[in-house]
Amino acid sequence: MWYLDGEYHIGFDSDDTDQVVLPEQEIMMLESAWSDRYAARDLEEIVSMFTDDTVLLMPESEPLVGIDAVAAATAEMLADESSASSWRSLAASVSESGDMAWDYGVTTTRMDDGSVFEGYYLVVWVREDGQWKIAGEMFN
Repeated sequence: MWYLDGEYHIGFDSDDTDQVVLPEQEIMMLESAWSDRYAARDLEEIVSMFTDDTVLLMPESEPLVGIDAVAAATAEMLADESSASSWRSLAASVSESGDMAWDYGVTTTRMDDGSVFEGYYLVVWVREDGQWKIAGEMFN
């Protein structure tokens, strides 16, 4: 994937099958990559996706503000090997200015005992230095 003239493209090079990726599709692809990083329990890569002043709202918790607090909570969730979580984006929207976006989707958590819990999430994205970063996240 590459960015050219305000559009994202998929293909090996510009002569290959070139498909423009809409900004909303890019956000949905980033969500998929984030879910994959979570499944791989790759804390370093996950934390690299957050802004320094990111906010996390999760059940039974006060709001967590700042990358250190969110990284600590994420590390704690990743350390719990009794469950595996994944998610997928259902819809995304990007501001007209192209510097802010949001998406929402479905989360699935599978426990070692075979039980499955589904919920929903909402993520706010901002563009920092040309890259999308997670400014806020909320899930149930």
